[in-house]
Amino acid sequence: MRTAQTPILAAALAAGLALGALPTRARAERAPSYCPDLDDSVRAYAIGSSTLGNALGPILKDELAADDIPFSRYGKASSGLARPDFHDWVKLAPGLIRRHRPDVVVVSLGTNDYQDLFHHGKWVSTTSDRWDTLYRARVDRLLKEVGGDGRLVVWVGNTAFDGKRAKRMAPRVAKIIKAAVRAYAKAGGHAVYVDAYHKTADRHGEALTRAVLPGSGSKKKVNIRHPDGVHLTHDAVRWLLAEPVLTAVRACLPSDDAARADDSADESGG
Repeated sequence: MRTAQTPILAAALAAGLALGALPTRARAERAPSYCPDLDDSVRAYAIGSSTLGNALGPILKDELAADDIPFSRYGKASSGLARPDFHDWVKLAPGLIRRHRPDVVVVSLGTNDYQDLFHHGKWVSTTSDRWDTLYRARVDRLLKEVGGDGRLVVWVGNTAFDGKRAKRMAPRVAKIIKAAVRAYAKAGGHAVYVDAYHKTADRHGEALTRAVLPGSGSKKKVNIRHPDGVHLTHDAVRWLLAEPVLTAVRACLPSDDAARADDSADESGG
């Protein structure tokens, strides 16, 4: 595995492999340590909730097409890991991976998990420490299922939104997922965490409705929420979620593809 890192990527890795703060389209001169050995026939696949289906997925598909990377996705609205009785991503993952045979897997889950957890026909309250243990086990298992055979996993974490339970649970879910991704990478897996929570909440944990979008070319705050107060606007998804994913993936591309990515960034002013 290649291990050289640029200062930006090295700092991100030291912070727990959280790439949410990386500049758009930033790419290492050599692949960072989380990268698997990818050839010229890279395939990407993504699973997630409504954000993936409505905005993140289409953005990634269009952008990765410029790198000649086939991309497909499966988005299920309101899904997460807390409610396998509704949609069981952990159970479905092995079949999806066999069917699509990706080299890169993007996971966009967590925002719908600010609720009691369903486990073996019973409910585990968010007020219980057991919730954390069971949720972490599900994150660990999904990482194992989608990241096996040396695949790169880019996990886009949960976002903040208004509400007492959301304010209490959002940092908790983010902490669990980040720790799981970090542990998986330290154990030899290829994984990166994109920190969406701290991009969508202020330092007091209040959900942001307006924010500066790094990489967009503007230093002015803009609206980042749809009227429902939960979902992010298309521009917010692009700059806060999609660009860090693209940064992480492009850093791992073989040199010819990486050069194309740099050319594209130069032409777009990124």
